[in-house]
Amino acid sequence: MRLLLALLLVLQAFNMSPAFAKSRPVEVIITDPFIEMHSGPGRGYPVTYVVGRDETVIVLYSRTEWYKVRAERGQEGWVRRSDLARARLESGEPAPIPPYPDFASHRWELGAGYGVFNHQNLVTGYVDFSLTDSLDAEFVLQQAFGTIDNRYVATIGLRHTFIPEWKWFSPTAGIGTGYQYIDDKVPPKPIEIHNQMAYVSLGLRGFITRRFMWRADWRKYDVFTHQNQNEEPEEWKFGLAVFF
Repeated sequence: MRLLLALLLVLQAFNMSPAFAKSRPVEVIITDPFIEMHSGPGRGYPVTYVVGRDETVIVLYSRTEWYKVRAERGQEGWVRRSDLARARLESGEPAPIPPYPDFASHRWELGAGYGVFNHQNLVTGYVDFSLTDSLDAEFVLQQAFGTIDNRYVATIGLRHTFIPEWKWFSPTAGIGTGYQYIDDKVPPKPIEIHNQMAYVSLGLRGFITRRFMWRADWRKYDVFTHQNQNEEPEEWKFGLAVFF
């Protein structure tokens, strides 16, 4: 089961469209009084050039809601999708700039949640960084509260969102590695107090507002021990997140 999930994730990752996927360049004519070209894909980057009405730009490639373009004199920069979408082709037809949902254009995600880890109460916090429209790098810190011991778990991995443009819910899958530390509360002391671990995950996520979302996740761990058999705890959790 774990190998099948991991294989599914890898296949999906190779078949997705990357954030900088290049396509055939398109030349469009600006219809606004002007549009501003930034040095990077974001409002925080400085404006390096201004393209006027009736001037042409070549659309090179996109990164979420920002597009890299080249002006008539060779200047290159980034413009917002909403500005470029109002441009026209030489034939007079609208520029072929596909819509991109605002909620799916975030780069960072910060969240917390509550759940169950191997029958123990679990609190969790995580940070995600968007590598592409559908692939995130995820760092998670967790603590499981038990009657015999407390467990501290740190993991890092990749999470793939299968249909990122779906707003209300979208399935996810992940794979990663981590480390756990066991703090015993009642004697006897455990044979091993720290272990390396790996996991696969399945989940759902949906957006509440433009900046808030919910997430539900299931994880299956493989805890590597020096015993004859590895531990295989499961985890269920639900959380809320803010993204920017």
